[in-house]
Amino acid sequence: MTRNRILSLLVCAALLAGLLAGCTSTSGSSSASASGDAASSESIPASTAQADTGKLTPNLDEDENSIFSIQNTEAAFAPCLGWGPGVSGCSLKSVIAAASLLGWAENGNLAMRSTDAIQDAYTTWFNDLSADDQASFADAWPLIKEDANTLLTDKASMEGRISDAGLNAKKLPGCSKENWNALQKVVDALVPQSSEY
Repeated sequence: MTRNRILSLLVCAALLAGLLAGCTSTSGSSSASASGDAASSESIPASTAQADTGKLTPNLDEDENSIFSIQNTEAAFAPCLGWGPGVSGCSLKSVIAAASLLGWAENGNLAMRSTDAIQDAYTTWFNDLSADDQASFADAWPLIKEDANTLLTDKASMEGRISDAGLNAKKLPGCSKENWNALQKVVDALVPQSSEY
């Protein structure tokens, strides 16, 4: 009798231990999994893990209304119009135009833009010009390009002209060679042949 009683107690104890072990491992694994999920969600925010970085590549969707579109083209190119070689003050106007385009190339981070996007910004501006302004720009472009390249490579040689043009030499060139080259390459390919050269 005692033996049966002891055996019953052992069987009950084993069942109880099994139940407790099952509950502990289930709740332990679910709490471990919950804490693991919490840790992973804390270390990698969902917004970061699922971020669409495709629009940060050079081939951006750069339509007119996009936040990625190249802005202020007309204002940047405005100093390039209405003068050309031989016009009074053209050497100062050339420096001002070069500084404006360098700033625009840098602000637009043109080295990171697709060639198509830069071409679209330039041709939209250029095609809206009158025939006289188109010719004026074509005539002025070689001077502007030369001054922009000199500002990037030998600014000291231009300090007198920079000062006379009313520009702050400390802020020039204000552009990387890569950003300038991205613009220069496009304009060189698209600007009409100058009548002056």
